Amino acid sequence: MLRIFGLLALLMLSTHVAATEVDISVGSESFLWQEFADNGDKYLEETGLRHFVDIQGVNHYHPVWSTGFAGRFYSGVVDYDGQTMDGDPVTTEVDYNGMRFELGLFRRVGNLAMQPGQGQWWLDFVLGNDMWRRHLRDTALSDGRPVSGYTERYSSIYGRLGANYINPLGLSVVFGVKLPFHTEEEVKLAGDTLLLNPEGRLSLYARLGYALSVAWGLSIAYDSYRFAKSDEVQSGAYLYHQPESSQDTLAFGAHFRF
Repeated sequence: MLRIFGLLALLMLSTHVAATEVDISVGSESFLWQEFADNGDKYLEETGLRHFVDIQGVNHYHPVWSTGFAGRFYSGVVDYDGQTMDGDPVTTEVDYNGMRFELGLFRRVGNLAMQPGQGQWWLDFVLGNDMWRRHLRDTALSDGRPVSGYTERYSSIYGRLGANYINPLGLSVVFGVKLPFHTEEEVKLAGDTLLLNPEGRLSLYARLGYALSVAWGLSIAYDSYRFAKSDEVQSGAYLYHQPESSQDTLAFGAHFRF
C-alpha cells in the first residue's frame, strides 16, 4: 500500500503542479457509518460531524482535455450506537482522522467556449486513495462491565466516473458513480492485528456549487461508500470478518479560488 501511495504522490507532482485553477475549501460534513448482519439487521450506527480542509487544482493544458489533483484532510468525533461481540448493546464515541488524494482527467463535451446563456459539460475520470483511522473509545455496559475499544485503519483505492456541468451564472453540478477496487482494513484487537479486504460496491456522489464571486463560493456535496462482507480470518480460536458496511456523508463547504 505504501508503494501505491507513493505512486499517487509522484503522479500528483508530475501533473502540472502549477495549476491554472486552484480551489481551497473548508467545511463540515454530516457523517453516517453502518454495519449489517447477513439477514439485513443493523449491527451498529455511527453519526456525527467531521471537519475538513480541501485543496483542488486543475490545469487546462489542452482545448478539450484537462488534468487535476485534489487532497482532503478530515477529522471528527462521532457517536457510536452498537453492540459487543456477545450482542450486548453499547454506546461510545469514535475518533476519525483521514486523508484523501485524487488524480483526475477531464474531457470537455460540446463547444470549446461557453456560449451566451448556455452551460458547459465535462466528463470526469478520477483515481483516488482514501485512508482513515477509526478508533472506538473504551466504554462500559449498562451494568458497569468495562468494554475495551479498538482501532481500525482503512486504505481504499477507488475510481470515479461522472459528469460536471457549469453555467454562466456560477452554478455547477457534479454527479456520478464510485467503485472501490482495492480496500485494506487493519484491525488491532486484543493484542492481535487482523488484515481484512472488504470488497467495494458501486455507490453515488454528487455536488452542487454556487460562485458568489470570482473568488468565493459555496457548495453542498454528497459522497458514499458501499462494502460487501469480507472473507473471514482466524485469530486464536475465533474467526473475524468485516460485516457489510456503508458510509454516507453530506458536506457543506466554503471555497476560495485563485
